[in-house]
Amino acid sequence: MKIFFAVFLVIVVGVCSLTGSTDINITSMTDIQSNIFWAIRVPRVLFAVVIGGMLGLSGSVYQLVLKNPLADSFTTGAASSSALGAVLAIALGFPVVLISPMALLTGLCGLMLVYRLSSSRGRVVSPVTMILAGVVLNIVASSVIGFTKFYFEESLSSIVFWLMGGFFIVSYQKISAGLSVLLVVYAYFYLRSGRLNLLSMDEYSAETAGVNVRVERMFAFVLSTLLVAVAVSFSGLIGFVGLIVPHVARSFFGSDMRTNIYYSTIFGGLLLVVSDAVARTVIPGGTELPVGIITAILGGFFFLYMLKRRRGQVWA
Repeated sequence: MKIFFAVFLVIVVGVCSLTGSTDINITSMTDIQSNIFWAIRVPRVLFAVVIGGMLGLSGSVYQLVLKNPLADSFTTGAASSSALGAVLAIALGFPVVLISPMALLTGLCGLMLVYRLSSSRGRVVSPVTMILAGVVLNIVASSVIGFTKFYFEESLSSIVFWLMGGFFIVSYQKISAGLSVLLVVYAYFYLRSGRLNLLSMDEYSAETAGVNVRVERMFAFVLSTLLVAVAVSFSGLIGFVGLIVPHVARSFFGSDMRTNIYYSTIFGGLLLVVSDAVARTVIPGGTELPVGIITAILGGFFFLYMLKRRRGQVWA
């Protein structure tokens, strides 16, 4: 099945690369169509795969480490703290090339703050405390972003457009950088998947089985947040991918992390590629929607479904 879904992803990438406001026939492309296909469509679709894979993988690990089915980059504060850096960079007139590093810097600072708030004597008090710290950070970061939009009125349109998420300026250098981070972090989680499975047990049982819970949890949280920070710094806020995808992967292939991280990564790429294709074609005349709007709509319905189906268990 792993090969099947990998091949299916390649087919979807090919189809979505041909989809857009300009019709492209792969067998007889003009020079203009060839330029659109290779310089715009293909890098954009590949970038969507990489960003979707990052968000899906991070969501899978967040939900395991925090033992909460609603945990993702937003409930942990990682996404909003990363967005804060990019918004400040836009408002203060920083060069475009510095927006991504600023988002990455504030995302990692947010991670350290959440970890400090939820730790006592070097140990995380509980996963619930970590989520509460993430929610508080999310509120504070959103408030500062709101103030920035109000105070720097001349940058309001740029900030709002960036916050909605999308793949408007993509280069092969960005794809290479994002793919490198994704592969390194995926390899780490794959090699540690056996220990990650033990984290799903209670802390005492996991430590009895030989797992250093504090260290495993800290590295899992840091690397997941690194994925989110890089994704947000490149593409803005794209919500709910990390919430939806791990549940779908778990419902089809179980909760074993040796398979869940693979399918969460593949499904994350699939979801974002298809959502981006919809965003590019849903409005006639070539106008594009930010892809974050499409994922937010899908995520909102999925969130309500989760609450209705598991309302007796989610808050347990």
